[in-house]
Amino acid sequence: MKTLDMQPSRRQFIQKLGLGAAWLGLATNTSLVFANSTPTIPFRQNAAPLLLHFNENSLGMSPNALSAAKYAIEYCGNRYPDVSVDEFKVKLADHHKVKPEQLIFGNGSTEVLQAIATNAAQNNATMIEPSPTFGDLKGYCKAENLNVIQVPVGHNFEMNIAAMKKQALAQTGSVLINICNPNNPTGNIIDFTTMFDWINNAPETHLFLLDEAYFDYAQANAHYKSGLELINQGKDNVVITRTFSKVHGMAGMRIGYGLATVKTANKIKPFAAGFNLSAAGIAAASAALDDKSFYKKSIEYNQLSKTILVDTLNELELEHVPSDTNFILHRIGTPLADYAKHMLQNGVRVGRKMTLDDRWNRISLGTPDEMKIFSQTLKVFRQEGWV
Repeated sequence: MKTLDMQPSRRQFIQKLGLGAAWLGLATNTSLVFANSTPTIPFRQNAAPLLLHFNENSLGMSPNALSAAKYAIEYCGNRYPDVSVDEFKVKLADHHKVKPEQLIFGNGSTEVLQAIATNAAQNNATMIEPSPTFGDLKGYCKAENLNVIQVPVGHNFEMNIAAMKKQALAQTGSVLINICNPNNPTGNIIDFTTMFDWINNAPETHLFLLDEAYFDYAQANAHYKSGLELINQGKDNVVITRTFSKVHGMAGMRIGYGLATVKTANKIKPFAAGFNLSAAGIAAASAALDDKSFYKKSIEYNQLSKTILVDTLNELELEHVPSDTNFILHRIGTPLADYAKHMLQNGVRVGRKMTLDDRWNRISLGTPDEMKIFSQTLKVFRQEGWV
């Protein structure tokens, strides 16, 4: 007698929970429903969507990390993760060769940014940042009624360090300087000699937040260095933030952290998440740290995807900013709203408006196979006059 497989499919499981189509799409990794959109390019008809708008890692997380998360949910999901957090803190500190007391945890690095903003509000600090850059810190600072000064990037999208330094020195009180390095959405870096010189000669009242979400992708650039070197030298005016969302492919797990001297970390931690992390996220992050093979693969795949896209942009003579991240800001030559609409009609999600000139778009790097499809789509767009 034939035995029937009673294991429900992911679709059946999600539907049984009463969750909607968006959850079904996330679970199957095939669709976030593109309502009322009929692909206009034949090879995109009924094709899997390309989600290239949030700088996620389409490769996914390490299989070891996934197994660890599943185990934690099954055996530890009903327990508070206090012990797990403590153990992970020691492991992560050892990974960075710092003291556990130097770590600041958050559900994603955005929570650490929020803690830094709240700490800055205690001193009624002025926040200075380039524009464009990752916008969450600005939102948190404005919610704390802090003055925010944005300094436009140069014509080549490089940060205007001289202008930012001038604005910082013009302030009479505490200053929080936000430097996303590599920068989002431009993808470029600040030469470490320029940045280190500024930090080393800044007043004690100036705190530098170095958002290093894309640190792993930038290490190969000889002009890039992490601010961790300054922290190890005892610089109390530096705090860096990192995340497991990018190279480790764990955006949905929400594990981020900050690093600072013990003195600076102790000022920020009262406003941070502390033990408010999930057992699954901690287990996955811990396993991800051990999986050196997947880490290497993630870096290599990202570089391969970048090469595929850059070759296409060069072929189409579309200007782009050299990137040390998992995305590329490139010229599209047409209004972004029209471009995004046409892409959506072909099952491709691209970045929103992030620059003053809306004829640019930030595209996330998917897997190499996804970038081949996107490049093919972009070439058809050229034929249609859409780029």
